[in-house]
Amino acid sequence: MSLLLETPAAGAAGADPAQRMPPPAAYAVSILMVAAATLAAMIFDQATKAPNLSLIFVLPVVVAAVSFGWGPALASAVAGALAYNFFFLPPLYTLNVVGAANIWALILLLATAAIVSAVAAQSRRRAMEAWKAADQATALQTLARSLVGATGGAGAASASAEALARLFRSPAVVMLQDAHGLRVAGQAGGGGELSAADREAAAWVLAARMPTRGGAYPVEGAAYDFWPVITPQRQQAAIGVAISDNPAGRPAEPERMVEIVGGYLAVALDREAYAAQVLESRVEVASERLKADLLAAVSHDLKTPLSTVLFTLQSLKKFDAKHDAATRAELLTLAETETARLSTMVGNLLDMNRLDAGAVVVRTAAVEPAELAAEALRSAAVALAGRQVHNEVRADGAALQVDASLFETALANVLENAGKYAPPGSAIWIRSGEAAGAGWIEVQDEGPGFPQPIEPMFEKFSRGVSGDGRPPGTGLGLSIARGFLEAQGGRVEAENLADGKGARVRLSAPLATA
Repeated sequence: MSLLLETPAAGAAGADPAQRMPPPAAYAVSILMVAAATLAAMIFDQATKAPNLSLIFVLPVVVAAVSFGWGPALASAVAGALAYNFFFLPPLYTLNVVGAANIWALILLLATAAIVSAVAAQSRRRAMEAWKAADQATALQTLARSLVGATGGAGAASASAEALARLFRSPAVVMLQDAHGLRVAGQAGGGGELSAADREAAAWVLAARMPTRGGAYPVEGAAYDFWPVITPQRQQAAIGVAISDNPAGRPAEPERMVEIVGGYLAVALDREAYAAQVLESRVEVASERLKADLLAAVSHDLKTPLSTVLFTLQSLKKFDAKHDAATRAELLTLAETETARLSTMVGNLLDMNRLDAGAVVVRTAAVEPAELAAEALRSAAVALAGRQVHNEVRADGAALQVDASLFETALANVLENAGKYAPPGSAIWIRSGEAAGAGWIEVQDEGPGFPQPIEPMFEKFSRGVSGDGRPPGTGLGLSIARGFLEAQGGRVEAENLADGKGARVRLSAPLATA
């Protein structure tokens, strides 16, 4: 991260951030406290004749040191010594001092007050520094939490501006560079609309990669100090804080806090860019994987039926006179079977393309479950050959509100899957029923069942068996079935049987009477 920050010579020390009272008022209040202490000393002197009245004048010194700092405390110490001399040391009501004891008493009072004021002022300064450090840490923690939940550059800029305004107790602004130019993305602490000079200064900062100070070259009319922020992803931002014209004085080293906030801002800005890159990379990887899966499916599973059809036609053409009627019929049946399988594979690819393109048109109507099952069984007859198919769909079942063509295609794909993976001679059942206001048709087989977990089997080109010995197909059957059912308000559920032999796939759809 390249965060370019100014490193100026130390300026005037800024006033304590906790001090609200102007310096003249602080001195005036300190003198008033000495006057109050003088009045209290007079009262005590008349009432009790206390021997240590000088200690009363230490109190305003301590209060002034703790409240206002070294200057007002020293002023109260001097004023207290003069008041003690004028009102309580003979000769009274003059500033003359007579007698060594009185001189030493006055010197001790002044020394004690000075030492106490110095110690109290130093304690106050350390306490205020600790308070300021704690407040800065809290502001930075708040900024970090805000940036974690911030979405987009505007949210990060607003959180950064609020942190800067709290840290410097001055108006702050964060401007972002985008395709439309430099714009204000976050502003806090007041300050109103940015002037043309401030906008010019922010643009100069990004162009020159150097900080600038408000009211100074190169844009004398600017009220904000600006620092550039350049992220590793080449995103640009300008941080501005109005501290040069602050009545309390310009902070001595503002760049340290600005650098921390700028670092947080740069990370937040690049986080969005990195997230977009990761998403783009994932999409690219998924796209490449999909292309590879499609190529593998086409090259492996379409090659066999094409070769079989080609071989059959060549054999009929070349050896037609040598084939008897039974052989010719067998070859034609083989060609028809492989052509039907090839047609099914191409149809599945086209159906998946329709789903991906969102081009599936749904026209629902009331259709009897028995009619849907009969049509699906006819479509999957080739894949079901050699299996004992038990059609137990009720003829009097409640009608389903579905698109007949889409539902039959989905059910046929499920039946073909059962035929592929169920052993020859095994049983396949197709049943129907109703539950929770919906109708369903399910297919149950005696095959090896689904590998765990089942959900990935509904993805494109997902096959239950890997390797060259797997049944032919493109791995799109379940994916197409789910896509077609969901397009018409239904769903597809799959599970393995409890005894570990076989699986069940259920297609549910709304009832026509619902």
